[in-house]
Amino acid sequence: MFGQSPLLDHTVLHIPREYGEDDRGNDAWVEGTPVEVANCSVQPLDSAEYLTSASDHIVSRWQFFGPPDMDLKATDLIQVGEDKYEIDGKPGKARSVSPFLAHTTAVLKEYTG
Repeated sequence: MFGQSPLLDHTVLHIPREYGEDDRGNDAWVEGTPVEVANCSVQPLDSAEYLTSASDHIVSRWQFFGPPDMDLKATDLIQVGEDKYEIDGKPGKARSVSPFLAHTTAVLKEYTG
């Protein structure tokens, strides 16, 4: 039932990550096999520009809505098109008596610059 809204028009890649070793034996976040997830929505929230003598960068945040059964974790990534986003904080699961209203939600974070 979830995904009947015209606002849920994004298909994203859910990229699970585990802490392990990279190909050189260093401790690192290792990306698992991406899983395609349809009926999602990614909407802009805010962005902030940080100007310092060492670097200039922008942190943008996005609101993510997806199916309730996608098992999203705080360490995972969401890819929309060519853009990869980190999960900012702990994802939530909204439960409801109506299957249409049950969903996974998270704030996504992107660094640029």
